[in-house]
Amino acid sequence: MTAAYDYEDMHQLVDRLSPAQVRRLRLLVTQDEELSQVAQPLPAADANEAEESVPAGLLALIGSVNGPEDLAERHDDYIRERMRERFGDSA
Repeated sequence: MTAAYDYEDMHQLVDRLSPAQVRRLRLLVTQDEELSQVAQPLPAADANEAEESVPAGLLALIGSVNGPEDLAERHDDYIRERMRERFGDSA
């Protein structure tokens, strides 16, 4: 396996994790002696500061989308799956 494949594989794995699983993974990484050297602490963001940096129109749009948490990352997979359900394996 190449480094590029490893990176892409790990990226896809993390994309499928729930927020709670991501927090647990981060905890595991920070507790590992070697990996903790590259893990940077997350900046503490004030809730008011985060809301001010996001345009109001974007917040309205985000709230209007219903779907799995990883919909943006895996939209092609979801479309293929729906086509297989409707049209069979030939899709």
